[in-house]
Amino acid sequence: MHSMSFHYGVQETILFERWRTTDWQGIFGSSIGIILLGAIYEALKCYRDYLCVSTSFQCNSRNVSKKNDLFSIIHVLQTVLHALQIILGYFLMFIFMTYNVYLCIAVVTGMTIGYFLFSWQRSHNENECCA
Repeated sequence: MHSMSFHYGVQETILFERWRTTDWQGIFGSSIGIILLGAIYEALKCYRDYLCVSTSFQCNSRNVSKKNDLFSIIHVLQTVLHALQIILGYFLMFIFMTYNVYLCIAVVTGMTIGYFLFSWQRSHNENECCA
């Protein structure tokens, strides 16, 4: 068990007992997977924003019936995607909380790559609806 300080070890348990690393290959492979998780997290955020803007679904003020909006397919899809985004976000946070420098770098790298790939259009949009 590691103390709550950053370390460079290669023996790590990541999220689940079955996801263990014991060598450099394991840390490297896990880091690649974590980078992908971070990119997927950013992609989900941007896709939810895209859905909000492209369907003219207003997340704050609405002119149509709130009951119709509550049970619309877009809102249900947004809710499911929001749940997935929360789960991924907590997974990434827990991975970072291993305090393993390599895994922390992988989390930040994945989210940075994801932002770079998916948020470039969003930077022109002042209204970050549903983000």
